[in-house]
Amino acid sequence: MNDLTTSIVNAVTRTVLLCLSAFLLGWALYPNLQSVFAGLTLGVVGGLFNVRYLSVKIRQIADMAVNQDHRRLGFGFVTRLCIAFLVVMLAARLDQVSLGATIAGLFIPQLLTIPVSIIVSLRNKK
Repeated sequence: MNDLTTSIVNAVTRTVLLCLSAFLLGWALYPNLQSVFAGLTLGVVGGLFNVRYLSVKIRQIADMAVNQDHRRLGFGFVTRLCIAFLVVMLAARLDQVSLGATIAGLFIPQLLTIPVSIIVSLRNKK
């Protein structure tokens, strides 16, 4: 399972980096939409950090279950919420960044996790 989750997170990271390059290209080519592309870029970076952090927390919980350790460990929801809050506050503070695009960008890496994991699992079956 550890190899599968690592490959899924790495595939999501590569896909998000591809999206980031498209957003930066859109920011350079469409000057009237620069605030939207800047917001998407900022949100996607925050969302990618949240995906990778959640992966670490899930790995820690799986290791704790395998070792039958009885200490309490959560998914880091408050930390991920604070990261999203910091990204949104940064977007609200900057005039050149669209707040709506930033909030939408926070969800993109999580939404990409579903199709990427399906593709990775289908490739591993062969």
